Amino acid sequence: MTADARTLSLEETLLEPPALPPPPTRHALLVILIALAALLHIVTIGTGDLYSETEGQYAGAAREMVASHNWLLPTNNGIPRLQKPPLLYWLIIASYKILGVNEAAARLPVALAVVATVALIFLIGEKLSDYWRGFVAGLMFISFCGTFLLARIVMPETLVTAFMAGAMFCGICGYERRRHRRRRLWFSGVWIFAALACLTKGLLGMVYPAVVFVLLSIFYREARIRFRALLRWEYVLIFLLIVAPWHIWAEWHFPHYFRFLVRSEWLGHLRGLTDETHDFLGMPAYQFVVLHAAWWFPWSMALLPGIILAWRRVLRPSEISFADGLLFCWMGVIFVPLLFLGQRQDYYSMSMWSAFALWAAVAWGRIPQGLRAAGAIAVGLVGLVAAAEALFVAAAPTLNGNWGIMDARWTAWKALHDMPASAWLALRPMLAITAVSFVFSSVVALYFVFKAREKLAAVALAVSMIPAGLSMVVGVARIAPYFSLADVARYLNPKLETGGHAIFEGPLDDSSSLIFYLNRKFLFVNQNPRKEAPLGTLSAGIFLKEQDVLEKWGQSKAVYLIVEQSRADYWKKQVTSRFHVYHQVTGSGTYVVLSNQL
Repeated sequence: MTADARTLSLEETLLEPPALPPPPTRHALLVILIALAALLHIVTIGTGDLYSETEGQYAGAAREMVASHNWLLPTNNGIPRLQKPPLLYWLIIASYKILGVNEAAARLPVALAVVATVALIFLIGEKLSDYWRGFVAGLMFISFCGTFLLARIVMPETLVTAFMAGAMFCGICGYERRRHRRRRLWFSGVWIFAALACLTKGLLGMVYPAVVFVLLSIFYREARIRFRALLRWEYVLIFLLIVAPWHIWAEWHFPHYFRFLVRSEWLGHLRGLTDETHDFLGMPAYQFVVLHAAWWFPWSMALLPGIILAWRRVLRPSEISFADGLLFCWMGVIFVPLLFLGQRQDYYSMSMWSAFALWAAVAWGRIPQGLRAAGAIAVGLVGLVAAAEALFVAAAPTLNGNWGIMDARWTAWKALHDMPASAWLALRPMLAITAVSFVFSSVVALYFVFKAREKLAAVALAVSMIPAGLSMVVGVARIAPYFSLADVARYLNPKLETGGHAIFEGPLDDSSSLIFYLNRKFLFVNQNPRKEAPLGTLSAGIFLKEQDVLEKWGQSKAVYLIVEQSRADYWKKQVTSRFHVYHQVTGSGTYVVLSNQL
């Protein structure tokens, strides 16, 4: 008597979930994955100062909300900051209450979001295939170069990534449930996660999952039948109860809030296509793609030979299953508009990185053995290049182009370009560690590839990024003076206790780290108040002209003027032509502090 066995399709698996309890191996893999994510992202949250731009904006606003006991209105140096909803601010405030106001507390919410994302990737991979696929996909996400760098930045994208994964997981669970009551429970989770994403980032938190489920309903009949239940009015009511109250409050207190939101946040994404004055908001399409190859390293390199030379076997265009379709829709809905519709900031795509990790786990298993070996060798070659750089770098490199770090702004490129040779040489040991890790792990991965143990080969490549990623974390901390004014604030805080003025020449974004580190408000010079405070300011007189600065310079109170090094000679000429008091008291990165007192 023979027993007939067959492989169940995803649809059959979702319609008839297995009744057997999962094996202990599954629980062990999930625990290992969560523990590794916590070790890499929670344990390291206190490393390095907060940068200007987004980190200073969010951490500083949360600090001001705690000081003012105003839990609804985020402010930067007293200026209302309503560009994004307040959920991230609230989470940072809760963290401050537990850990105190410090860098670790500011980074804790995004670190927990990374851990939650990894756990959800495991669960989604398990639903779509098996727990081994979820484990490998989770490892890939943890080992992305971009996860070590961008996912540590205090910004809403990391939270939206977790909420997007949560919405997709609830949607899959609702799809598989035969009992109407359980399906309704999971589908309500989709709307709750979408609402939390909207309360973190804005309307896109709802648009992204909605479009994914609509596309799946178009391509798959069973999805069209089952996802129809997502449109119940109760879910919409839950969504509105979570999202609407704060926005109504904002419009009530700032009558032009919705107009500002539509003009700057929604239409601003498209304006960059035709308005040359908005070119700085994005980057060229080719650079956007190249940066993602860097953020997804080592997997972008490991998968490249198979994707190019065996693309039919990897993509299977003639038989795209529901599982593949879900991941393609998830990636395409986020990545394609960013690529073709302007405002191409690399970190905007982070909410589809979990989908890429899940697809990469599938692609790694489909690639032929020889091409899988070629991918491992390619990672090793990158390690050899890193070793050569570590051995032969002797001076500050010349950077050609925009690296995309810290909003891909000109100020970031300039800071990197102006770093002295000593700063680059300080990164040499970390570069050497990275090189050794890549070369050694690629050799181990090759061994497992030829032993037909592709899962262990994937683990070996993922492990290669752990010392490399930790080196990146340390490297980012070491170059913090070129992107943060923390050292300037530490110098000024004791001097300003008895009075005086701190004045910054530059936009609010470039000075946002002062909001977190400086113990008092500061002033701006040579800035446009309408641009820096489009909704008005709660602190009158913080925008000065050069004449106002010179008048304060001649008074008895201390004045500390923070300017770019390239502007120091100009201010020296302006001051010394009227007064005989001019001191350059300290500096940090590309900024110097001028004062009328020692």
